Amino acid sequence: MKRDTAAFALALIAMFGAAYAILARFALDAFPYSGDEYSVALQAELFARGAMKAVAPEHAAWLRVDHVVIDAFVRSKYPPGAPALLAIGVRAGYAWLVAPIEGVAILTLVWHSVRRVLGARPALVALVALGAAPLFMFDMASFYAHAPTMLCLAIAFAAVTGWSIRAHTGWLVVAGAAIGAAFLMRPVDAVLFGVAMVAFGSLRAVIVPAIAALPFVAANFWYQNEVFGSPFTDGYHAYEPTFTALYGASTAAHPLSWHHLVSATQWWNHIDIFGQMCLQWTIPGTVIAALFGAVAVDRSDAAARMRTFSIALVAVFCVALLPMISDPDDGPHPRYLSVLLIPLALLAGAGFEPLCDAIRGTFGAIVQRVLVVLAVLFGLAQLGSYLQDRIPKQWKREGLYQISHDLPRDAVVIVRAQYPSRYARNGPFFDGVLYLSAPAETSADEVAAAYPGRPIYEAHEGVPWTLERRR
Repeated sequence: MKRDTAAFALALIAMFGAAYAILARFALDAFPYSGDEYSVALQAELFARGAMKAVAPEHAAWLRVDHVVIDAFVRSKYPPGAPALLAIGVRAGYAWLVAPIEGVAILTLVWHSVRRVLGARPALVALVALGAAPLFMFDMASFYAHAPTMLCLAIAFAAVTGWSIRAHTGWLVVAGAAIGAAFLMRPVDAVLFGVAMVAFGSLRAVIVPAIAALPFVAANFWYQNEVFGSPFTDGYHAYEPTFTALYGASTAAHPLSWHHLVSATQWWNHIDIFGQMCLQWTIPGTVIAALFGAVAVDRSDAAARMRTFSIALVAVFCVALLPMISDPDDGPHPRYLSVLLIPLALLAGAGFEPLCDAIRGTFGAIVQRVLVVLAVLFGLAQLGSYLQDRIPKQWKREGLYQISHDLPRDAVVIVRAQYPSRYARNGPFFDGVLYLSAPAETSADEVAAAYPGRPIYEAHEGVPWTLERRR
C-alpha cells in the first residue's frame, strides 16, 4: 500500500510540475511581467555572462527601469541568490522552466517530510493543499524570487523534520545552510524562518543553524560591497534615489519600517492580505483544516514538534508582515506570505481527517466528499480568474517589444507611456534596440541630438501600441 501511495504521490508531483511549466510558457508567455521579475531576470543574464554588474551607457537618466540600479553601473537591486539559480536556465535557454522545476523539488520535499511524521494519507493531503494552491501555482510559473526561496526553506523544513525524528546535529547544519541560502534570496524570509526555530525550545536548534548560515550571510555582505560599494548598502537603499525620482517620496518609502504599524492604509492592506491568503490564494478550507491540525496532533512525538514549529512559522510571518509596506502591485497581494504555504500544508494534512469527520457527522459522507472536490475546483477557478485579468495586461506589456522587434539594432525608441520606466527594458548590456524612459517633456529632437546618426522612434502606450518614425 505504501508503494502505491508513493507512486501516486510522485505521479501527482509530476502532473503539478507539468501544469506549472504550461502556465509559465503559455499562460504567462515565459515573460517577466513585473518590474521585480524583470530585475531578477536582468541579474540572471549578468551572471550567465560572467558579470555581477555592467557599465552603464550615457544618458542614464533616460534609461531608468523599475527595480534596477543604474548609475555608473547597471545591476539588480535584489540579492544574488534567485538570479544565480535563474542564470542556469538563462545559459540553457530555458529560463522560464527554472521555477517549475523548483516547484517539483519543493513538493517532493514537503510531501516526504509530512509523510515521515504524519503518514501517507496526510502527506497526500499536504501535497494537494500545497501543489494546487493558486499562490503556489503562480509562484512556480513566474520569475519572482519566491520560488527559489521556498525551495531553500523547504530543504530547511525537511532537515528540521529529520532532526525532530532523530536529534542528529547534522540535520541542523543542513537546515542552517539552507536558511543561509534563502538569506541570499529573500533575507527577511530566512531570518523569520530562523526565529521560528525558537519554538523547539532548544538552544542547539537555534545556535547550530545560525552558525551554519553565517558563511552565506558573509557572502551577501561581500556581494553588496562588490556591487553597491559597501557591505552595508543593500540594493533597496542603492535604488532609493531612482525610486524617489520616478514615483515620489511617499511611494518610494522603504518596504520595512515601523511607520507602517501606525498607517491606516497599511493596516487595511494587511487585513486584505490575510483575507486573500485564507480565502482566495489557498484552496478554500485549507486554513480551517490547518486549525484542526493545530490541535489534532499528539503532543508526545516528532509530529507534535513539527506541529508546534509550523504554528510558530505562521505566527512569526504574520506578525512580521505588520511593519512591512503592503501596497497592491503587479503580483498577487499575499505573495510575501508564500513561505507559509509549507507549514499550512503540514497542518492541513494533520487536520484534514478530523475536519472531514466533523462534516460527515453533521451533513453526511456525500456532502463531505462534494465539499472536498468543490474546494479544489474553486482553488483552480481562483487562479483562472486571476489569469483572466493578468493575461491581457501581460500582452500589453509585451506589445512594445513585439511592434519594435524588426527595428534596426541601432534604433532608439522613446517610450511614451504613463509609467515609461515599466517598459524601458534594455537588458544589462544595452546591446540592441534602445528603449528610453525619458520624461514626457523630453522632445524627439533632444533625443536625436543625444544619439546622432541613429534612427529615432516614438512608441505610444495602448492596445495595441503604436510606433512612429521621428528621424
